[in-house]
Amino acid sequence: MRARTATLTSLAVVAWLSPRPAAALERELVLSPRIGFAGSTGPVGGPGAVLELGTHYGLNDAFSLYGVGGYTMVFPYAPRGPRQGATLAVGVVYALDVLRIVPYLGVGVRGDLLVGPLDSWITPSAEARVGLRWLLRRGFAVSFEAAYAFPLVGRDLAADFLTVSAGVSFLRDL
Repeated sequence: MRARTATLTSLAVVAWLSPRPAAALERELVLSPRIGFAGSTGPVGGPGAVLELGTHYGLNDAFSLYGVGGYTMVFPYAPRGPRQGATLAVGVVYALDVLRIVPYLGVGVRGDLLVGPLDSWITPSAEARVGLRWLLRRGFAVSFEAAYAFPLVGRDLAADFLTVSAGVSFLRDL
């Protein structure tokens, strides 16, 4: 009796997590507005907030191209005043599309335009990105994403960048 109850409970959990088959990523366009935390290290580094607009386009059932545009407001530890930034990142992600919860990870390049009271500069970076999209229904999901960027120049001002954000995703097959 116990084994049967455990089996039925397991089947119920799987059914709840995956009531319909997962949507293939191929030729799927995803648009994701997100809000979250931004941080960086270095003399003009510090904690702050980020607003992002991300997009994914499915190349096949596992790989997608991504693009992210963002705005940050960071409050440096040094008494320089707040620093604003604009970010543009592009790259490729690998997604594991098996259930309603779709984890993905990727690599890409990123450019940041950073403007503060005393400093303004552009920083190209290499980045790693990890995310999770929870499909609530066809065409709509909740998304969580984190990115770490390693600047290739300007490390004397900002040594690295980290963003963690959450939002919604709108999905459409093309």
